[in-house]
Amino acid sequence: MKTEIILDIIIILIGLYLALFKSYFQEKGKNIATSEDIEGLTLKVESVKQQFLEKNANLKAKLDLFTNLQLGHKNDERQALISFHKKISQWIGLLTESSVPLIDDYDNEEIKMKYYHYDNTYSDVLSAQALLRIYVEDQELKGIIDELKIKTLENLAQHPSDFLTNLRFNNLDFESLKLETNMLERGAKRTELLEKRKEIYATYRKNMVESLKVNIVFEENYTKHMREYIKSITIE
Repeated sequence: MKTEIILDIIIILIGLYLALFKSYFQEKGKNIATSEDIEGLTLKVESVKQQFLEKNANLKAKLDLFTNLQLGHKNDERQALISFHKKISQWIGLLTESSVPLIDDYDNEEIKMKYYHYDNTYSDVLSAQALLRIYVEDQELKGIIDELKIKTLENLAQHPSDFLTNLRFNNLDFESLKLETNMLERGAKRTELLEKRKEIYATYRKNMVESLKVNIVFEENYTKHMREYIKSITIE
């Protein structure tokens, strides 16, 4: 009887032990599973984070490159505008200088060099404008630039050329006086040529003043739009 009771107690203890043991390992398994899940999720989060950082860095690099290209283009465009403005200002200034020759106007070789100076300065304007066309897309500004160039050619460019040509022929007439043997005749012709020379200067000044009044309107319009456009493409 006692033996049966002892066996029953042992069986009950074993049952309780097994029950507790099973519960412990089940809970332990849950904890291990939870830990593994967290570790897996952490790895996935870190992976996604790394991918995001890599994509963000790649996108930033592309944006930086694009921004640098934009800045470079804007800077080139601005430099082209400034260069053109300098060239066309030099050209107009040369055409309208108060003393056209700034040379020995009795020397036809110097007059010839002055012709070349006008031509070279205008060629510089054309070269600067050709570069400008590559960068500037604003049709209004390009139209205003073309208008100023055309109006300057129409209103101003011809007068210095005519002036120099008339001076050159006047100089040739003075040279021919050396062949005149009659002193009275030479004196009369010299006086006539000097009067003609004064007329050449007076005609030039009159034509230039009238033409400047017309051309200055186009110059002011050009300057206004050029200033506004350069300001609009300036990136702080």
